[in-house]
Amino acid sequence: MDELFTPPVDRWDPKIARDLSGRDEVIYRSHLVGADPALTKEGGGNFSVKDVTVDHRGRSTRVLYMSAWGCDGATTTADDFPALRLDELLRLRDSGPLSETEMVGHLVDSGLHGEQRRPGIETLTHAFIPARHVDHCHPDAVIALTSFPGGREAAEDEFGEEAVWFDYRQFDAGVARELAGRIAAGPRCRFVLLANHGIFTWADTSEQCYRNSLEAVERAMRALRKAQRRPADLGGPVVSPPPPEPAAELLAELLPAIRGALSDPDRGVVLHADRSPEAVGFASSERGPRWTQAGPGCPDHLVTVGYRPLVLDRVPTGPAEVLAAIRRHRDWYDAYYERHVPQHARALGKRDNRPRAVVLPGLGVVSCGPDAAKARLCADHLAQTMTVIRAADAAGGYRSLSEAQGAADEYWPLLRLKPQLRAAEEPLAGLVFLVSADDAHADAVAERLAAAGAHVALAAPPERHAAAVATAATITAGHGERRAVALARDTDQSAIREAVLSYGGFDAVIDADGDLARAALTVFARQGRHGSILLTRDTGQKLPVHGLPGGGASVHTVVAADPEAVARAAVFLTGSGGTSWRDTTLVATAGANATTRRNPCPAIC
Repeated sequence: MDELFTPPVDRWDPKIARDLSGRDEVIYRSHLVGADPALTKEGGGNFSVKDVTVDHRGRSTRVLYMSAWGCDGATTTADDFPALRLDELLRLRDSGPLSETEMVGHLVDSGLHGEQRRPGIETLTHAFIPARHVDHCHPDAVIALTSFPGGREAAEDEFGEEAVWFDYRQFDAGVARELAGRIAAGPRCRFVLLANHGIFTWADTSEQCYRNSLEAVERAMRALRKAQRRPADLGGPVVSPPPPEPAAELLAELLPAIRGALSDPDRGVVLHADRSPEAVGFASSERGPRWTQAGPGCPDHLVTVGYRPLVLDRVPTGPAEVLAAIRRHRDWYDAYYERHVPQHARALGKRDNRPRAVVLPGLGVVSCGPDAAKARLCADHLAQTMTVIRAADAAGGYRSLSEAQGAADEYWPLLRLKPQLRAAEEPLAGLVFLVSADDAHADAVAERLAAAGAHVALAAPPERHAAAVATAATITAGHGERRAVALARDTDQSAIREAVLSYGGFDAVIDADGDLARAALTVFARQGRHGSILLTRDTGQKLPVHGLPGGGASVHTVVAADPEAVARAAVFLTGSGGTSWRDTTLVATAGANATTRRNPCPAIC
């Protein structure tokens, strides 16, 4: 059992903490908790401190500094901790029933400043717990302890009167009042164990609040060890994973088809393939994939993974099997929506019925997102569910939210407002460009594409690979996680494969002589989406693009010394910003210094 969990690490530094006060105390603590995957995942949990400050009239005012809705604890700043008038919040403890709308209205109205971020939905619980410092986080071990049928008894044996067990419910004023009352009724109570969700800890000092979280995780791990009834192997493998190289080849064939099926017509997605031994072992096990259909490990996963991932029952032999499974998942989701989402909860619209993660026996797990960071977060959330399932199964079984509860949360207006669900605003968001990185000119084009929200795969010949690595690192530092990757172009086919394994596929190729673009045509065909090819040298070469499925591909030539002109032409070709290359001339977009021409592209070359 111990091998399933990474123990939390005590990172408290008294030399740093001793000079902090008020809001700075909780910022420091949130960084420690948010950066420790044993305690929470990115964007999960919330943190608070009660303090005294001076308002705009010079009056001494008690405030609750509460972390904002959906912020990442590891990277919080002062702006992520809105100040709320504590006395106004405490009046709600005995104010009578409050609807969700009324509760949110009170939270906003209690703000000390007009322009500040919205606090988290657990704000009233933080306010009603009388301790100065309060934390809420989502540790794997605690969730696992609360996710198997005998979990409550195991928790009572370990924590006794030091913990309150709370069956899962959506957070509202009633939950905050009930928790506060149960904590007050238990003088020895130091923890709240939230079933299928996480923990609350508190203390009068920031250090002790932090240490309480560490202690809760260590004790949950101990309780799980005592509760273990069978090996944590989910029944062992029922399929034999292919060797690494054939597995990579099969994934390179499947991923473009998956990416095409999960993308909108005018905006793609970025895929993240988890091929770790843990993911492959889980996907290939007897009970693991089946348990994922019972619901998520934590309600936060509804934002990223959804109620359940798509699961295949064997190693797929080709894209057709995966595409058929995606269609079945979409039918399931439509029925799930109709069964469980009432009319009043449909005001914000139906979410996409396509799966956001796919469990592939023998191969691992594939997740998607509008960018690489969100695709990775989806993978992290599913990995947390897989860890929880392993531990819960070893203790006797896995129990999560019911379908009805999952749908109620997924369509809960407060959850729909999470920042992680906001659509990306950049014009090239979700699009991937494969760029032949033959010279510094190509590096500059990649930088301009990334600045507009694209992901860029730089395929560099051996003599320029180091330069491409440096360019990719610069782009990622400036524009976000994995916005660019450097690929070794030992051969055109190897570069294509690595681009697919990095992002799932691509929407456009920028190439000098057409050789890389020619190798990329198979990916366009598998995606079933229109592709764009931009040649930066007029070689007269013709590419066989007619007859490709999904709208084929368009080929243009732009001869320009200015990287800006090439980048603008590439944007134009992909039809971004509501503009299609079919609607006007490329010369007007690329600029007067670019010479352009349409490649005739006969069907057979």
